Amino acid sequence: MKEKNTSKERVGGISANVFAFTLLIVVAVLHAIIIILVIDMNNSNDALADLMERSGEYQIEATNVQASNTVLSETCGNYIQMPVTDGGSANFGPLLAYAEEIGSERSGVKVAERFKSYNVSYDVLSAIEEAAELSEQMMRIQIHAISLMDSVYPLPENPRLSSIKLVELTAEELAMTEDERVERAETLVLEKDYATLRNKVAKSIEKCNTTLQEEFSLVSQKTSEHVATVRIFLWIAIFATILILSSAFVMFYFLMVKPLRLYSNEISSNQSIEQTGGIYELRRLVNAFNGLWHHRNKLESILRKAAEIDALTGLPNRYCMERDLLESTNDGNSMAVLLFDVNFLKKTNDTRGHLMGDQLIRTAGACISESFGAEGANKCYRIGGDEFVVILSGCTEEEVKSRIDRFNLTLERENITVSVGYAYAEKTDSGSFKKLMIEADRNMYEQKKRIHKLFKAEKSGE
Repeated sequence: MKEKNTSKERVGGISANVFAFTLLIVVAVLHAIIIILVIDMNNSNDALADLMERSGEYQIEATNVQASNTVLSETCGNYIQMPVTDGGSANFGPLLAYAEEIGSERSGVKVAERFKSYNVSYDVLSAIEEAAELSEQMMRIQIHAISLMDSVYPLPENPRLSSIKLVELTAEELAMTEDERVERAETLVLEKDYATLRNKVAKSIEKCNTTLQEEFSLVSQKTSEHVATVRIFLWIAIFATILILSSAFVMFYFLMVKPLRLYSNEISSNQSIEQTGGIYELRRLVNAFNGLWHHRNKLESILRKAAEIDALTGLPNRYCMERDLLESTNDGNSMAVLLFDVNFLKKTNDTRGHLMGDQLIRTAGACISESFGAEGANKCYRIGGDEFVVILSGCTEEEVKSRIDRFNLTLERENITVSVGYAYAEKTDSGSFKKLMIEADRNMYEQKKRIHKLFKAEKSGE
């Protein structure tokens, strides 16, 4: 009994079973932490992409208030300055546009009401509500001026003008001559107070957009910092896993010197061990090591794929693109950068569901891969929600245009629409990619504007 205790003391008093169980728990916890960190990083990246998209949408919607206010002011002013045509008939054409704009979705009141459901700050909401209230004040002045003009030049009965609710004139105004009423109407929409209201609307919208941009930039910065922090902890967890496994190998060697001499070469070379003998506990440890070795390799493969490949389209992601650019050499050859943006994705998500939106992205990615293919030095990437990048090296500009034509035919076949812009450089240097990316982005958004403008024109024509 005494010798047994001495033997236990010589090996540290810990059996192989207890040690293996402890090691397994620690490694499993580290693996769980790694998985949680990867999920958190992916969620943060998705949240950042969604944040940027919502930022642009909110600013556009806020700007629409000013655009609507401008249309109302100009159409009202046109009517008051020219109430009758050269032929002597009522010039109510500008008022048709005025009446249509009153009921549009970009009116200040409607936009302010929608902003209440958005996740925006009190300052943003206050600015848009102030712009809406000022727009309403201007509309009341406009209606008053139109009512004065109607008392001199009566408007014809037209259902399309029914949204313009004329107001009753005061006794003082009724006592005016027709010329005085016309002059009064012109004064209302041309006086300094009216111009001041227009300036206040513009300043409120500017304040709204500036505040939105500042707040979204702050959140974006915090999200980016969070992703960077998570990435650091992820690497720490991976290195900790490797360190723990390496430490376990060393401890095995010193705790079981004789049996482990048979396996030391395999362990030090980081290979799975072929079990040829040893005590029962050692056999269990060898089995556990082999299981951990395969599990670790599988996990590293999963992490590598998650870090470099976009799960939805199967294309390399932004990280992979940036890595490829860092590893590439600037040989001075020609380069073309193409930037793609899927059109009407939000509409698809809103009307047909996010599953159809995901399918739209997958289809767009397949069309890009088919037309520009990862052959030779040509590479395709998905860098954001509905944004893709293709880098073509060693090509001519005519080849680029030819591939774009082939891509457009592929889009027609799949019945989808994707905006594309490209930039080409005959010779490249270390700063070429960034310049080409900016130019391609500008060209892509110009095409996107034209497509959306054409779509709105076709829709209004129906």
